[in-house]
Amino acid sequence: MNPPAQPARRERDAPAAEPGAAVGASDTDPPALQDEMQREMQREMQRQTALLRALFDPRAACPAAAALGVDTTRLAWQAGLDAMRGNARSHAERALLAQFPTLLAMLGEAPMRALCAAYWRARPPRAGDLAGIGAEFPDYVGRLRRLRAWPWLRDSARLDWALWQLQYASAPRLDAQHLQALARHDPARLRLRLAQGVALLDARWPVVSLWQLHRGPEPDSGRLRQALGEGAQCAWAWRGAEGPRCEPLGGAERRWLRALQRGASVAAALRSAGPGWDFAAWLQRAVLEGWLDGIEPCLA
Repeated sequence: MNPPAQPARRERDAPAAEPGAAVGASDTDPPALQDEMQREMQREMQRQTALLRALFDPRAACPAAAALGVDTTRLAWQAGLDAMRGNARSHAERALLAQFPTLLAMLGEAPMRALCAAYWRARPPRAGDLAGIGAEFPDYVGRLRRLRAWPWLRDSARLDWALWQLQYASAPRLDAQHLQALARHDPARLRLRLAQGVALLDARWPVVSLWQLHRGPEPDSGRLRQALGEGAQCAWAWRGAEGPRCEPLGGAERRWLRALQRGASVAAALRSAGPGWDFAAWLQRAVLEGWLDGIEPCLA
């Protein structure tokens, strides 16, 4: 006679999984199972990397297909790959047009799209997230021989990219306690921490003036010629309540902000700015615009 079967374990007797617990290997799994699951995860990462290369780098089609275990002799594979490439290129182009609006206004839509397509072929994305696709675009533009007649394009692209990145910055955390500390303590022992949503950009060309002129539908050619004669500008950019903001800096304010970026104390930054620098007026505006993240002690 067979022994009686063990009663099935009821669901309520089983320990409940913790909310948000990942499904996968655990400390109680046998070592062989853990090793196999780890190998499977590595294979999946390799497959995803191969797919990205196949989509973004035409030269990697065959190696990527082999890594994915796909029969490259089938017409369906090549047709599907071509369709996905076209879709990826279209998404990348739209991302670049959004990230570099000043260059779009300067060059016009058709030349800008052609430039985006050339960049996509020359610098295939390294990740599926296209938010960072334009990181190398300013340098790429600056190296193109056919664009040497417009040397300000690179600096304008650098400013566009800086403004684009500001939208991903965290909100400033400055509060009343920080300001009270500034009033109570020695400025030689305090430093101002700039917010993430600001950027300071030195340029050889009047990038702020060019940015402002190309925000409208049709910039005036006379004003453009005048702007190009203004010379180098240092741009101060920040994320405003209604969108990106940017203005050129004078020498004192640039020296002040560079000192703050280096982590200098308030007293040292004031010395860098030089006599006549209106710290109180700047601080009032910095608080209103959200340029500061906090005020902290330092060992200056």
